[in-house]
Amino acid sequence: LFEETFALFKDYYGEHCNDNTKPYAGVVELIETLKKKGYAVAIVSNKIDFAVKELNDLYFKGIVPVAIGEKEDIRRKPAPDTVFEALKELGKTKEEAVYVGDSDVDIETAKNAGMPCISVLWGFRDKEFLAEHGAEYYAETAEDVLRYIKEMK
Repeated sequence: LFEETFALFKDYYGEHCNDNTKPYAGVVELIETLKKKGYAVAIVSNKIDFAVKELNDLYFKGIVPVAIGEKEDIRRKPAPDTVFEALKELGKTKEEAVYVGDSDVDIETAKNAGMPCISVLWGFRDKEFLAEHGAEYYAETAEDVLRYIKEMK
């Protein structure tokens, strides 16, 4: 029953993954600024891989070269596997990287990957929740993310 239900969900999500979806304010500009400054950028998500790639092509085509979602052959976040795959595709190491996310799963993923994590406050969880789960750096705006990255790297 689970397999059938999940297959239906994947079909539905594939057709509707863009419903009510758009980049948060300032994110496209942040990515463009990071690229101009020589930083490599990737997307790592627990959403279905084909949807992650489709949304990346729609919103970040040409500025985010690596987008990895859930695949059968790789462990999901908070395991660091997808992060390491993205770093490998970018030709970077974890020592060169900063993880940016909006959830407790992202904080745990960054820790498991041995990377600092910037927790953004415009996404899935609020500051109090993120603090309870070990967040150290908080960004209220895309500009805050850029400032932290400059300080860290």
